[in-house]
Formats: sequence, C-alpha cells, structure tokens
Amino acid sequence: MVTLSKIIDGLEMVDDMTDCYYNPEKDEIFLSNIGEYEDLTEDEIDELFEASIILPTQYEINEYQIMVDFIETIDNLEIKNNLQRLIHGKGAFRRFKDYCIEMGIIQDWYDFRDKKYKGIAIAWCKQNELEYR
Repeated sequence: MVTLSKIIDGLEMVDDMTDCYYNPEKDEIFLSNIGEYEDLTEDEIDELFEASIILPTQYEINEYQIMVDFIETIDNLEIKNNLQRLIHGKGAFRRFKDYCIEMGIIQDWYDFRDKKYKGIAIAWCKQNELEYR
C-alpha cells in the first residue's frame, strides 16, 4: 500500500528535466536522473525502471492550470485581476508566488495546490491499481 504523501512528494519533484518514478516492490520514489544509483549495473538499472511506474509528468500535472483555477477562487477582484495579469509571460510562477506572499494569501495557494496534488495522486493510484492511504 502506497502512502499518498509519498506520491505527492514525488509529484513536487517533477520538472521539465526530470521524471519521477515509484517502485512498488521497494516502496520508494526515485528520479530519472539516478545519480544515487551509480553503483548499479546497466541491467540492474533496467530492472529498476521496468519494475517502476512513472508518476505524472509536469505536463500532466499542469501547475499553470492549477494557478488559473486558484485565481478563479479569489473573491477580491483587485487581487484576482492582478494575479490574472501576472501569470502571463516569462517569470509568471515567481510573480504569482511573490504577489500571493505580498497579499497574504500564500497559505491559501499552498492549501489549494496541495488539494489538487492529492487529487492527482489519488487518480494516479487508481489508474495504476495501487491501494493507497
């Protein structure tokens, strides 16, 4: 049985350069850039990946859409409009986060994002027929 928090931690490690995997046999998360497994042979590395399940990629997670969805929950029109404006172009994530800190809604953002990540983790577990807690 997999712990959802372990899967969520893995989802948070995913980026455009790195995929994350879950190995049900060892109940562990590992990154595709497996520098920590340098002592394994090529066959052992192949076996590790074959026995593991890839977590959703950054494109499947789509944190940008999560930001858009969060903005839709904001009642204060000034904050909502400013966030909608800030999430366009290069540096959108940094501007979004900085403004959330400035407006005192950063914890709301983290709570919202955590809830979305939990939903993604549950859907992934179900898709891969893994029991979770």
